[in-house]
Amino acid sequence: MLDDKTLSKESQLFLENLRLYLFSSGKKTEEIEGIIEELEVHLIEAERHDKSVEHIIGRSPKEYMKLLSAEMPVDFRGWLKYILMILFGALSYLIINKVLNGGIEFSFLEIIGYLLAGVLSILVYMISFRYMASHKLSMVKQGVLLFALGMISIALFAGVIIFSGMHDTTFIQLENTGNVVAVILAISIFILISIWSKTWVSIIIPILLFAPRLLLDRTAFQDNINMILSSIITMLGILLYCGYTIRKTKSG
Repeated sequence: MLDDKTLSKESQLFLENLRLYLFSSGKKTEEIEGIIEELEVHLIEAERHDKSVEHIIGRSPKEYMKLLSAEMPVDFRGWLKYILMILFGALSYLIINKVLNGGIEFSFLEIIGYLLAGVLSILVYMISFRYMASHKLSMVKQGVLLFALGMISIALFAGVIIFSGMHDTTFIQLENTGNVVAVILAISIFILISIWSKTWVSIIIPILLFAPRLLLDRTAFQDNINMILSSIITMLGILLYCGYTIRKTKSG
């Protein structure tokens, strides 16, 4: 790939947004990078003749992204791996959270509800990332959108907790040894996902979720204050990390 620094900021931003749009549309990574490299060459040549991005792609960036995405096949097998990775990661989080709150106990409604909430959260994030890539949003608006996405995910899982609590039908319950084994498996899954994905996300997110609570529990603050502070620290940490991840994904 040619050096991005030879491109104007407009062209770099277009390529970054195109990469994010196609990735969040479920396209194959190798095909995306091939298209980005080809477009980069054309854009560099066009800029030498003072031509704009619209001149090369023949339409607005938003229209071009939609058209190109429609022509590319969806990488179902590749995205199935991502979905399974996310769901296993979510299950590992739930296991650790259950242990910290007294022990692992799942009802049948919880199992089905968490699965549906996880799938819906993934779909909402994919749609939102496509929107962010195809629209010009300020950093503030992006931050608000990311925060809203986080709140939606929390609301979905909170809804499952509330609903399953109203219809308590224990389906799985583990004793002390089972809890220890489950936590070890959960941590192992986080590590394996990190190795497989070649990112730190599956390790950083659990740390952001659990570390503030564990540390604040050792302070002299009241329980309700601990809960509020840990929630704020966690949400800010996840918000910052999501922003960093999106920027990294867009820039490749």
